[in-house]
Amino acid sequence: MNKQTLTRCLAAFLAPVLLTACAPSRKEALSAGTISRRPPAAVSFWQADPEADHGFSDLRGADLESMDLSDRETELLAAEFDTQTQWPAALPEDFDPERLIELGKDPGLGLRALHEQGITGRGVGIAIIDQTLLTEHEEYGDRLRFYQEYHSAAQDGASVHGPAVTSIALGKTVGAAPEALLYYIADDVGAGEGESFVRDMTYYAEDVDRLVALNETLPEDEKIRVISMSVGWMPEDRGAEAMEAAIARARAAGIAVVCVNSHDPLLEPWLGMGRTPYGDPGRLEDCRPGAFWEEALYSGEYRGADGSLLLVPMDRRTAASPAGPEEYTHFPEGGMSWAAPWVAGLYALACQVKPEVTFEEFLAAAQATAHPVSIRTDEHTEYPYGKVVDPAALLERLRA
Repeated sequence: MNKQTLTRCLAAFLAPVLLTACAPSRKEALSAGTISRRPPAAVSFWQADPEADHGFSDLRGADLESMDLSDRETELLAAEFDTQTQWPAALPEDFDPERLIELGKDPGLGLRALHEQGITGRGVGIAIIDQTLLTEHEEYGDRLRFYQEYHSAAQDGASVHGPAVTSIALGKTVGAAPEALLYYIADDVGAGEGESFVRDMTYYAEDVDRLVALNETLPEDEKIRVISMSVGWMPEDRGAEAMEAAIARARAAGIAVVCVNSHDPLLEPWLGMGRTPYGDPGRLEDCRPGAFWEEALYSGEYRGADGSLLLVPMDRRTAASPAGPEEYTHFPEGGMSWAAPWVAGLYALACQVKPEVTFEEFLAAAQATAHPVSIRTDEHTEYPYGKVVDPAALLERLRA
């Protein structure tokens, strides 16, 4: 799988199917403290159609109490589930959903130890552009400083995507930067429905400019330092040039931008990785190749075998659920959607430690302090697959 193919796959994986609408002027005045709407919580996957044959890939909200699942460990470990899933007594001996939920909340790689030292992203603003948000979730609701919706997002209920990426970036227990401030715009990445959907990055480009303008009105101790967008695009996509120009304006204004964009030299090195089901999120020995690219590693098509890629947590994550302010979902497999906000959260910690830091310095420090990892498939075959980021060493290098 070459880089262009991987980027196309990511773009297709991340693109939501949304409705057509006209973008408002980017000149409207925005101010901190604005919460345009409180979207309703979502009905879980199983509850939406309890008579359907859902299979075992998604068990969110499922009532499984009458079932015998004692021989379904492989399927259960690969399934999404949440804190509303009702489990039967007959489960595999080694399947522990509560433990999986708790392990998945840990942002990993020693971040909780840094949080205990007071390195939490306090006073740093993270802006997110994504799908509709459950604004009052306990992971981030008390630090939501701005929420605005455009296009179909203004009519939708809370999405799965929005709460998840937000909690991964700055959730109180789940996030990389648990005391960072949140500025959020919910919007579409195109127009049309089903096969008529057309990807168009113009809307997100306008949102980036909106956030830059908003930042000019914020006090110094509440400024936005990074924008996280879990989207990717190709140069030929509609609105790509507008998006690139908006990102350049944000960076010129001192705001880093993290997104899924493998042709950007500042973002190309980052990639998400996996973890063993019950592995310690802080141990290199428990790291694994990411689920969506593992096959490419073994086939020889993986582009990071030379150790050039920086690996961050992605799979086996637990994140805020749209089903309610105290609900959580466990995702055995992630995508770059889950990696991008983690990087944004880590950058917020760097901004707290060294307020004048640039994303270029941050990237260089990450590359200089990361640890090589490999996986052995048998006693004769070992596959190097990149370097795992070391947050403590990265921040210490910036301070030094």
